[in-house]
Amino acid sequence: MRYESTGLTRRGLAPFLATLLLAWGGLWSACAKPPADSSEPSIVVAYPFDIQGVNELTTPSTPIMNGMLYFAWFLQLVEEQADYQDGPPSFEPRLAESYEFSEDRLQLTFNLRANVVWSDGAPVTAEDVRWTWQAHVHPAVNWSFSEAKARITDVEVVDPLTVIFHFSEAYAVQLQDANLGVILPKHAWSQLPFEEWRQNNAWFHEHMVVNGPYILESWRPQQRFVLRRNERYFEDGMPKTDRIVFQITPDTNSRLALLRSGQAHMIEVIDPSDAAMIESDPSLNLLSHIPRSFFFVAWNVSRPWFAEKEIRQALTMGIDREEIIDSLHFGFSSPAHSPFPSNLWAHNDNMKPWPYDPGQAKEILTRHGWVDTDGDGIRDRDGEPFSFELVTNSESQVRVDLLPMIQEHLKRIGIEVRTRSMEFNALLGPLNQHDFDAVIQALALDTSLNLSYFFHSDGIDGGYNWGMYSNPVVDALINATVEQIDHRVAKPLYDRLQVMLHEEVPMTFLYESQRLSAVSKNLHDVDPNALSGFFHIRRWRLEDED
Repeated sequence: MRYESTGLTRRGLAPFLATLLLAWGGLWSACAKPPADSSEPSIVVAYPFDIQGVNELTTPSTPIMNGMLYFAWFLQLVEEQADYQDGPPSFEPRLAESYEFSEDRLQLTFNLRANVVWSDGAPVTAEDVRWTWQAHVHPAVNWSFSEAKARITDVEVVDPLTVIFHFSEAYAVQLQDANLGVILPKHAWSQLPFEEWRQNNAWFHEHMVVNGPYILESWRPQQRFVLRRNERYFEDGMPKTDRIVFQITPDTNSRLALLRSGQAHMIEVIDPSDAAMIESDPSLNLLSHIPRSFFFVAWNVSRPWFAEKEIRQALTMGIDREEIIDSLHFGFSSPAHSPFPSNLWAHNDNMKPWPYDPGQAKEILTRHGWVDTDGDGIRDRDGEPFSFELVTNSESQVRVDLLPMIQEHLKRIGIEVRTRSMEFNALLGPLNQHDFDAVIQALALDTSLNLSYFFHSDGIDGGYNWGMYSNPVVDALINATVEQIDHRVAKPLYDRLQVMLHEEVPMTFLYESQRLSAVSKNLHDVDPNALSGFFHIRRWRLEDED
C-alpha cells in the first residue's frame, strides 16, 4: 500500500480487514460442541471463525487465514519480526537462507535453502518463486494485493536455488514487496490455469501440498479443522506439537467455557471485560500486546460542521476518552494522538493527546459562531443546528457501545449526535462514497508505515480517506516518508507528519488498545503479537506445570 505517481497500492488491506474481523470475534450467538477425544495430546484453539480456503490469492484475508497461510502451511522467503520498537522490523530467513541487494538496489537476490521440500516430496525451487510472482500479478487471478508487485519488473531464475527480483526503481519497502505472499507449489497448482482459479477455490484444498510445519489433516466447515505435523518440514525438531485442533466456536461464553474446563488451550482474542476472570483462574495466563492499529472517529470534512480544523479540535476535546477507556476497556487502553502506536519506532513521543476540556471546546464553538440562539440546548449557526449522524458497524459491540457515550459527551457542549449502527458490508458503501457525517472505525498499519490510503489526497478515491481530508503539506510529507530508504532520515519526517495530523484532526484518535489472549498454563511458547496471534505456531507445545 504505497503512494506512487500511477496511483495507490493495497498492501494495507489485509491488516485492515484483519483488524475489523478480529474485532468482530465473540459477537455471534451460536454454540459449538466440544472437540472429540483423541488418542494423542492435541492443542485445542477455540476460535470464532472458520477458514475459507487454502489459497491466499483467491481467499478473503482474515486473521485465521493469515495465521494458517503464513505460519502453519506455507513459507515466505523471509519472515518479518515484531522488533519494530527502535527501527524498521528485521527479517529472519525462512525459505531463503540469505538475500542481498545490488549496489543500485534495482536487483534483490534470494538464495534458497537446499533442504526444503513440499509435503509430497517435490523440491521447493526458484521456479516456485517465479511462478508464484506470475500468479500474484496475473489479471485473471486478480489478487487483492497485486499492486504491491507493481515495481517488480521480473523475477529471474538463475539456478534452482537462486532467484533475482528486478525493480524499476529503488524505494523504501522493496524487500517487503518482494516478500509479500507465501510461496506456492508450481508443480501441483499450475495444473489449473490461472484463468480458472477464481471459479475453483475448492480445487486447491483437494490438491493441497505445503512446505510449512503443518498440513491440513481434516476440515469440517463451520465445525473444526485440524493441523497435523508435516513430516517433511525442514527444521529439526519442529513443529513441537503433532496436532492442533481449531474448534469453531462463535459464542464468546462457549469459548470461555471450553478454556476454563480444559477442553481448549487458547482463545486468541478476549474482551477486556473478561480479563479479570482469566487473571483470577490459576490454570490460565493472560497475554497482551499492542497491535499496529488505530481507533478513531473520522470526520467528513466535506460537511459544513467539520470543514474547520478548530471545530474538529473542539469535538476532540469534547470527547472524554478516559471515561471510554475505563468503561469499555477496563484500563487496557490509553488515549491516543497518532496512527502510530507508542511502541513503534516512528511514533512521536514528544506529543500528547488532546485533553478532555469541554470548557475550551465550548469557547471554540462560540468563537466560530456556533451558539444556542433558541435555547433548545443545541448550538446553531446561520439557522442550521450543529446536528450530525455518527455511525459504526454493528458487529463490534465495543464500537456500538461507543455511540451513546460520544453522543452524551458532545451533548454536554451543545452538539446533537444521532447514532446508527449497521452491518459492515452495508456501511462500506457509504464510506467509500463519502456519504456519511462521522464514523467510528479502526484501521491497521503494515510494515511500510505508509499513510497514503488514510490521509493522502489520492486516498480519497479508492482508499480509506473516507472523510475526504486533503492537505498538500501532508501529501508531500507522506510522499517523502514513503520513498525514504533510511529510517533515520524518515523519522523527523514522520514526527512532523504526526504533528500536522494532530493539529488538523481529520480523525479523532480515540485510544491505543491492548489486544488480549488467554491460554492454559500448560501451553508454552505462545507469542501473539502485532503480526499474528499464531506467530511461530510451530513452537507451541503442551507441557504440564511442575
